Amino acid sequence: MMQYSTKMKKKLFNFNIKKMKKYLFTYILGVLLLGLGTVSCTKEEIAGPTVKGFLNGTEVKELKVTLGTTINFKYDIQSSSKLSKVEVFVRKGIGLSTDSQLFLRKSAAAGELDGNTYTVQGSLVATTDLMISVGAVDSEGRITLLQLNAILEVSEFDDLIMMDAMENGTSKTFCSTPYGLLLFAANTAADPAAIDFGFIYMESDATVKASLVSFSDFGKTATYPIVGTNNVMQFKRALSYTNADAAGVQQLFASGTDFPSVLGIAAGRVAPNLKDGDVIAFKTQKGKYGLILVKLIDRKSEASSNQQTIKIKMVVQK
Repeated sequence: MMQYSTKMKKKLFNFNIKKMKKYLFTYILGVLLLGLGTVSCTKEEIAGPTVKGFLNGTEVKELKVTLGTTINFKYDIQSSSKLSKVEVFVRKGIGLSTDSQLFLRKSAAAGELDGNTYTVQGSLVATTDLMISVGAVDSEGRITLLQLNAILEVSEFDDLIMMDAMENGTSKTFCSTPYGLLLFAANTAADPAAIDFGFIYMESDATVKASLVSFSDFGKTATYPIVGTNNVMQFKRALSYTNADAAGVQQLFASGTDFPSVLGIAAGRVAPNLKDGDVIAFKTQKGKYGLILVKLIDRKSEASSNQQTIKIKMVVQK
């Protein structure tokens, strides 16, 4: 290692100090210029139009509502430059069952926009979830998007047709309640936790006949060898059917009466020997309450096995 004398060390130290002083101002100036440059760029960035959204008079992005509620929506749009285009789309439904529709389209080119402000207003009846989106574009091409959601407390699905478990697995025997999905036996292996109940028909057993069975106990029906799931669904006989609100649905479960045990399945995990017009209250493994209305049981004169179907209407809490 090279050694320096005390005199040489002093000279090197003084040189480094002078060198640091020489470049210190340049360094500080560079930092300041960089900061000014950043600030300058920020100032040059002009935001797109400002959009405020209101549901039933309140500035919110999401509102929980009951079925049949009238939703009054409004968008107040302001822009630093003239507006070029405003579009509003309404998407209805949940999950895979959605339908997007154009509600309004205005453009400066068509003479429908003239200035820096515009207000969009409309009314819709919440028969399903509503997602109302606006897009505002100014004359510089800057875009602002805002979506408002009116979400029902419950989801309702009508005319769901389930079929008795066929040996080849080609029947839609199982149901996932959150989205009203009907599934084949093969679907249950991929995501068993998503399956809530299944349908069976036993024409030779008068205590069973048309029955809904919790997925946790479906293997006991001797149809499909389903084992090892604890996805329990509880059933009770309800006095009536309602789709009005979540509290009403839960109350009908609380006031319901127990179904009997059949096929070695514990009471509460099976709804046996159903008839047209019956109402079944349920509680899922995830704690969601719901109701099932039996609209029609096609018994096929009980002449053939694994061909019977049940048509239901279902409402479930979100």
